[in-house]
Amino acid sequence: MEKICDLHIHSQYSGGTSTQININKIAQNSNIKGIDIIGTGDCFHPLWLEELQENLCEYSNGMFFLPKIPRVKFILQSEVELMWTQNSQIKKVHFIVLVPNFDKLKEIYEYIINFGNLKIDGRPVLNISAEKFILKMNIIDDMIEVIPAHIFTPFYGILGSKLHFNSLKEAIGQGKNYIHAIETGLSADPSMIRQLSELNNLSIISNSDSHSLNFHRLGREATALELNKIDYHNVIESIRKKKVTKTYEFNPSEGKYYYDGHRSDRHSSGKDYFCSPKRNLINCPVCGNMLTKGVLSRVYELKDQEIPVIENFQYIIPLLHLIATVYGGSEYSEYNVSLYRDIVNTYDGEFNIWNKESVFEEVPFELSKAIEKVKSGKYWFIPGHDGVYGDLQFEG
Repeated sequence: MEKICDLHIHSQYSGGTSTQININKIAQNSNIKGIDIIGTGDCFHPLWLEELQENLCEYSNGMFFLPKIPRVKFILQSEVELMWTQNSQIKKVHFIVLVPNFDKLKEIYEYIINFGNLKIDGRPVLNISAEKFILKMNIIDDMIEVIPAHIFTPFYGILGSKLHFNSLKEAIGQGKNYIHAIETGLSADPSMIRQLSELNNLSIISNSDSHSLNFHRLGREATALELNKIDYHNVIESIRKKKVTKTYEFNPSEGKYYYDGHRSDRHSSGKDYFCSPKRNLINCPVCGNMLTKGVLSRVYELKDQEIPVIENFQYIIPLLHLIATVYGGSEYSEYNVSLYRDIVNTYDGEFNIWNKESVFEEVPFELSKAIEKVKSGKYWFIPGHDGVYGDLQFEG
């Protein structure tokens, strides 16, 4: 059976997140969106862990649910920021951690509390090298899954431009033997991942990295897994054995770090600047400081092969964002959210809309045309850069 998964989200205890996030609302909105399995986010934060333990019931080994919303299953998950010094440089890298059960979570907690204050942020900063962390997780339990997050993003992706690693081997040493998958992030897709031969044997997953409950954030990227049974072991085995049937992707140019650039608030003039890697610029022509090198530039730097991409993936635009683009207003307006809810209720989730060959009469004409344009590639983005999302444009 195929299940839609979003295995990287955050709770209210991570920086830059909504204080409205709670486990009940995550389940409610995941159910509406059509997400079958979702990460808990921030499972090492003491207050969030307490909420998880008080509210979640075990469905099967390592899979949990809320009794009021049984369709949505939860998997224990957190993002961690590992910080260490290598080659006289401070490295800060983000990883997704998937945990088999609460007992193993306790073991991990008792270990990592020696490397950082887990109460400060839902995404804890741990003063430990990636290699040491990964090896220790494997010793605690070989079913703990550690996945490099948003692999090419400049500041915290393990192959991002600011980290100055040219390979996973250089970054994590023997830990590479226990990495089975990588996450694309919003500014990359499988075709970009497959330009690096070192990543050939790794599965590719995509997740929202959502800091919000809103429908245009939660599940904005997702992974479809083929599962024999809905439990933790089968999810991990599906990832490790490349049973990823499909990923739902941002068009990379929509992502915040696709092109090289400097956003407008970096300049006293208020001018924005971005450019293609083909410009080969190091410094910003507006302010003279170093540009934030985007994901596309980084892929060009590391690229060492051209092979056919066998992964099945589809570009999508979060439906609520598309509604706001077509009808005006924001993704938070009452009209747009109400229309979104009506549509996804009719289709039993947003992903069914993207998977259908055509959209039927339940969808308003203008929106139906916009969906068809996305499916047929008749759109583009003013590219995202330096923390700014790309700006959607339609052809014709």
